[in-house]
Amino acid sequence: MVRKLLAAGALALVVVAVTTSAVPTVLAGEPGHTDEVQAGAGHAVEVRAGAGHGTSVADAAQPAAARAKVLAPPPGGWSVPSRRSYYLEASCRPYASTIRAGARAWAGMTEGSGTPVECRNTYINDCNGSARIVGCNWGQGQRIALYLGGVRDGALLAAHEFGHDWYGHSTYRCATWNSPQEVMAPTMC
Repeated sequence: MVRKLLAAGALALVVVAVTTSAVPTVLAGEPGHTDEVQAGAGHAVEVRAGAGHGTSVADAAQPAAARAKVLAPPPGGWSVPSRRSYYLEASCRPYASTIRAGARAWAGMTEGSGTPVECRNTYINDCNGSARIVGCNWGQGQRIALYLGGVRDGALLAAHEFGHDWYGHSTYRCATWNSPQEVMAPTMC
């Protein structure tokens, strides 16, 4: 009897593990078009050029156990396939140090030219038509918009949007600093 109970309990755990790990990754495409992509558990997927990738903010507070354990990327940032550059538009002057901290998450990201980064005072409604979008990266670094007032960690949001220069959304639920894959989670919780 005890063996049957243990076997049933183990089976239930396997079912829970499988159902919670099979969450699809959604990449935001052109307005009115959404592509659903199944990524490997916890791995970022490559982004197609020209697509706008919106990052939303969660309605519910993240459980304490799931909050980030790491508050910044490693010194020098995570490795990336190529070097990129950005510049801040005037709207981002009040947030410059926060955005620079996010850019440092990626090795070789420099400031001075390249991708224009604009800051907005409200949710971004021209990215993919979804509600509560706080960040968008069009065309793998063609243009980035951030609504830093809509998140707790503006540097994490900036790191996430800069990360779309190379990567799509990962299968993690909430963005954290724990790894490049977790930075690329589709939701700021």
